[in-house]
Amino acid sequence: MTQKRHFDVLVIGSACVDLVFSGLPHWPILGQEIYVDQFAISVGAIFNTAATLSRLGLQVGLLSELGNDFCSRYIFEELGKAGVSRELIVSHDYPLRSLSVCMAYEGERGFVSYSDKHASKAVAESEGRAGSEQPSPFLLQKLQQALEVYDFDAAFTYADPAKLAYLTLLQACKPEMKTFFDTGWGAECLSNAEMCAVIRRGDYIMPNQAEAIVMTGAQTIEEAVVTLAKLVPTAIAKVGARGVIACQQGEMLHVPAYPIREVVDTTGAGDAFNGGFIYGILKGYPLAQALRCGTICGSLSTTALSGTAAVPTVEQLENFL
Repeated sequence: MTQKRHFDVLVIGSACVDLVFSGLPHWPILGQEIYVDQFAISVGAIFNTAATLSRLGLQVGLLSELGNDFCSRYIFEELGKAGVSRELIVSHDYPLRSLSVCMAYEGERGFVSYSDKHASKAVAESEGRAGSEQPSPFLLQKLQQALEVYDFDAAFTYADPAKLAYLTLLQACKPEMKTFFDTGWGAECLSNAEMCAVIRRGDYIMPNQAEAIVMTGAQTIEEAVVTLAKLVPTAIAKVGARGVIACQQGEMLHVPAYPIREVVDTTGAGDAFNGGFIYGILKGYPLAQALRCGTICGSLSTTALSGTAAVPTVEQLENFL
């Protein structure tokens, strides 16, 4: 019997090209041009978590779709540089552009984003056709093929109703696999009635504070985490400079952010936390130590432009611990 190739983590989702502007003298004013003293081009979104995991020494495969456009080619190239396997990429002979402009100002940031997928979804919804909750048939087929030749210890993705089909397929083949969720921003998706069914399929969920409160309707972040912990064994909320709050088996735990001297760019900090936390869990660390792995990666990522420029190597992380 042929032994399957092993991946520590299967990451499912879409990456995008990030254009990051920092050092704004003030927020942009209509009709006025401003120049900044810091700028970076990078790959963001789910790439940040995949690249963090790879930098921490884990074998990572990304299941995603790319097109024949500049953004897709750049993402494909950067995946290779980050050591993330591109064997599970589905390539199309048409554009699948995905781009996000980030402007960092006074410790926060604003985004303007575009993706061909999102634009196609908006058109479909305006015409009364299926929207965002439909899984990609291309990715489902690729996943089915991958499960025949690859073995995965864990899966990471963003929770949304379209992921149910992937989760069903994965967990039918390997029910013991650990599943980690983050949640992207979008009130419509977060409040979707099917989100509970998705979250129940996971072992860990890691939204930020705003996402957790929208999902649960809670008044406080502590209440939101307790509510989410009724759906999934371990619920974690990222609360920015305060660190993270977690609930597991009815017990609350707070782990502060790792202290740094200066915040340069918070873009991707939550994604870097995801990577550090998943590393800690797969390493066999207890919850508090795994959360600390996450907060170290998340905090350090804010010391440079883009989500992955300053994440630690596995040796650096273990030294920080």
